[in-house]
Amino acid sequence: MKKLIVILAVIAMVGAFTATAMADVSLYGSARFRTYYATVDNGVAGAESDSDLEWRMGHLTRFGANFKADKITGKFEMDARAGGAGATGNIESDSGASRLGNMRLRQLWGQYDFGAGKLMIGQNYPLYDAPVSGINYYSGGLQKFGGIGYDVARTSQLRLTFGDFRLAFLPPDTSKTIPGGTNTINYTEVNTTFPKVEVRYDMKMDAFALNFIGGWQTYEIEDYNQAANTGTKATENVTSYVLGVRGKANFGPAYAGLGLTYRVNGNNYGAWTVSAHESPIFQGNDLKDATAFGVVAALGWKVNDMFTLEGSYSMLNSEVDTDLNNEDDATVWGVIGKITLAPGVYVVPEFIYQDNKDRKDNSVTTEQGDATIFGVFWRIDFK
Repeated sequence: MKKLIVILAVIAMVGAFTATAMADVSLYGSARFRTYYATVDNGVAGAESDSDLEWRMGHLTRFGANFKADKITGKFEMDARAGGAGATGNIESDSGASRLGNMRLRQLWGQYDFGAGKLMIGQNYPLYDAPVSGINYYSGGLQKFGGIGYDVARTSQLRLTFGDFRLAFLPPDTSKTIPGGTNTINYTEVNTTFPKVEVRYDMKMDAFALNFIGGWQTYEIEDYNQAANTGTKATENVTSYVLGVRGKANFGPAYAGLGLTYRVNGNNYGAWTVSAHESPIFQGNDLKDATAFGVVAALGWKVNDMFTLEGSYSMLNSEVDTDLNNEDDATVWGVIGKITLAPGVYVVPEFIYQDNKDRKDNSVTTEQGDATIFGVFWRIDFK
């Protein structure tokens, strides 16, 4: 009997190792480096512009693995992160990626193909993610200046895929505060009932591609009080939704991209934004929604196998529907020249002009200045 148990155990072990050996597992990585010089005018009258050199490994440096076995696919990916997390004010420890050897989980998910569709669980990119520009300086094109993207680019989710249609259920984002005029609302409790919901439909037509994206979330804040707790105890729903469409086209050596987005309370949704006015504001005891419209456009030309030239533009307009004027706009222009030294080896010179426009808070105008950035992004992919 003991021999039979041993034999069965050996067979099980051999079967497990054989199944593992039959799986297709591929490792990959991408080393990235940032060498930029930025001159920033903060808009304060009489203040000098601040100029700084950035010389460090890029946050997007990563290492991961893809897995495939029969009807199961999966992915694991980590990236280098800063060690100081903003605590010291030192660019080496706070902004220098992985100076202390820190790593962060980017993706960890598995997907099962059940025939009629696919079920994915784990941490992956949300559906509201559609970059257009190739600019590397902002670690994600120009998405935060009016594009389609998240401030935290990957999150946990349950996702269903049926051909070109995808449906995802994500955790609601309740981390953002709700301003109340010139004060911040002191609410004592946040109640969540539903997950965040996103849908996406992708179309491909020869040289053209279109992506249609929508998302919705809602949560309740309870027992809010304004101005040193003198307001009325109540509950209020904070509801957000986002809409986005991206189009891409290839015309031989030329290509073009355009992304449009419209958001209501986008900051509370988790949209990546530089705007100070993408959150709702309390006017008295009424919650006034914030709306935003953004555009990102890119036009490129592949001169030859070694060199590609691209110009891009973004615009973000946001405001809150109150009796007073609360508005925040921004525009960015960028040019890159992508040089391919060898397969997987890229050197990308970049020039960027960022105009932060004036911000209005309760009709009070604040100059926010501008920035000029130029430098080189370095990248080597390996697998």
